[in-house]
Amino acid sequence: MRLAVFDFDGTLVDSDAALLAPFHELGVTPPPLGLPASEACERAGITVAQYVERYDPSTVPPFAGVDDLLADLARWGLCSNKLRSAGLAELALHGWSPDVALFSDDFDFAEKRLAPVLEALGVDGIDVVYVGDTAHDRACAAAAGATFALAGWNPRASAEPGDVVLTRPADLLDLLE
Repeated sequence: MRLAVFDFDGTLVDSDAALLAPFHELGVTPPPLGLPASEACERAGITVAQYVERYDPSTVPPFAGVDDLLADLARWGLCSNKLRSAGLAELALHGWSPDVALFSDDFDFAEKRLAPVLEALGVDGIDVVYVGDTAHDRACAAAAGATFALAGWNPRASAEPGDVVLTRPADLLDLLE
């Protein structure tokens, strides 16, 4: 059986509003979603500390069906541009326990990379389906030799030719067999 690794924001959780709220509270134009927090804050002209102070993980709901999917998986991983403190808070809030979870902090606040997650899980890219919602997620999967599956349950996700598109989280189970 193949192993699933997930992006966090826009894939497991519907976090767009929560991610943008600190920028709006600070009166700055938010950068595009999906960037590492340090890069997003730098582009907006604010500090990461200012952002974190205003970010509220309790306002971030999982997408419908995600709880059930994760409960059905024996092993899974997480690879996210989210800050570790926020990511761990959200994982605890939802009661989720990935086998490996790496965040922006683990990549020296640069763009996430799937290879370190695969190494920590002890698997090769060919054995992994990386589920995400952005072009960067697609590129992460390709760089690691993993299959990319688009989280099509996120209305913001945009399919490209060749994408495996999952319309609901449970669809991943068929892809993992």
